[in-house]
Amino acid sequence: MIIRSELNDEFKSFTDAEAQMLSQQHEMLSEFFKRDGSAEIVDSLNTLVEVFLFTENMENVTPEMRIHIANQLRVVTLITKLGETIVKWKS
Repeated sequence: MIIRSELNDEFKSFTDAEAQMLSQQHEMLSEFFKRDGSAEIVDSLNTLVEVFLFTENMENVTPEMRIHIANQLRVVTLITKLGETIVKWKS
């Protein structure tokens, strides 16, 4: 686990504009996960995917739809990782 002093040393290599941008991104992510944690978001997306996958008309799922489902699951994974990162950052 990276401690804050190590992280601050890493930030010193960034320009002021890059450091400002990273700080803004961190704030946006923090605000995003204040409303709902990554677990709630993942649960919601998984519920939507499961309802869709277990409908009776599965033969109507096109290859394009399957790609969209796979992309949704990738988004879930990303959201979870970002949520975990935010929790680690705060501690």
